[in-house]
Amino acid sequence: MTDSSLTLTVPEAAASTDIIQFKLVLEYITRHQLVQPTVFRSFQQISWLHEKLTQAFPELVVPPLPEPPSLQRMDDQDYVERKRLQVLRFFEKLTSRSVFADYDDFIHFLSNDMTPTEVGQANRGVLSFLRFNRVMRSNTDRGFKSYKATEPVEGNDQDTFHRHQIYILMLESYFGTIAESLGQLIQTREGLADVLVTMGDVVIETTQSKYRLGDGDSEAQRKVQRGLDHKMQLFGLLMDELGFIFTRQGIEENMKFGDVMIEYKNSMDGLKTAFNVRTQKLMDYVESAKHRNKKRDKADKLKLRLGLNTPEVQATIAEEEE
Repeated sequence: MTDSSLTLTVPEAAASTDIIQFKLVLEYITRHQLVQPTVFRSFQQISWLHEKLTQAFPELVVPPLPEPPSLQRMDDQDYVERKRLQVLRFFEKLTSRSVFADYDDFIHFLSNDMTPTEVGQANRGVLSFLRFNRVMRSNTDRGFKSYKATEPVEGNDQDTFHRHQIYILMLESYFGTIAESLGQLIQTREGLADVLVTMGDVVIETTQSKYRLGDGDSEAQRKVQRGLDHKMQLFGLLMDELGFIFTRQGIEENMKFGDVMIEYKNSMDGLKTAFNVRTQKLMDYVESAKHRNKKRDKADKLKLRLGLNTPEVQATIAEEEE
């Protein structure tokens, strides 16, 4: 962590039939009187915190929330560990910025006042691990607002702004492509693992001693047969082990690299939100400028037609100044 007032780790996660509880361990400075050194929070409560921060800081990039846990995989220890790592990275990003770590709702989240009923909306997650086709699907709701100002605005460099938007879209596509390619690579490796296991079984079957050394009528032949069978059994076990290692490496790569790529990709949504807030403010400003210019044109025309001192002109001037 950097200059944050909180240092937070997630050393453990435990799953039941329908929920994962994360153990949050904290170090904090004295001004956070409500914060407890150790708290347990569900994913739904973490979702509540994410919603509060997103609503409070629309112009800042709030780290993306991991995908909600799948009820069908609660008994998978690898899956629970993956969710723990995702939540850990989420809190590392949050606590690295004091504007989030010092926010009242974050302090409330870490206190004993946080209740089990304070939960976020369902299905709010943005990460979708091992379902890359869903991750890559475009979402027009998370796109950029396009706007070209019709009124001159001082300091408004739209060309630079649009270049930044294009760069963000390129980064999003880049991270998504890496994640999708990694997913395809892992599937290929899992297929190779199955082939290795099958190959081990086939080798054991086709190289049995009876096919190579006959029926083993003599004692010497029987000893050779037993020795060869033992070696082939070891070979089959090694093939099984190699296939298992390939599968485990695929899982590790997803947990340590693939998930991070998806998080980087989805963090672009926060940038889009911040950019769209800026665009909306520009739209509001231009609309206000148009309205002001109309009033000014009306006042100028009245001045030319009626003179400066007439009541009607004075009322128009006052309206323009408002």
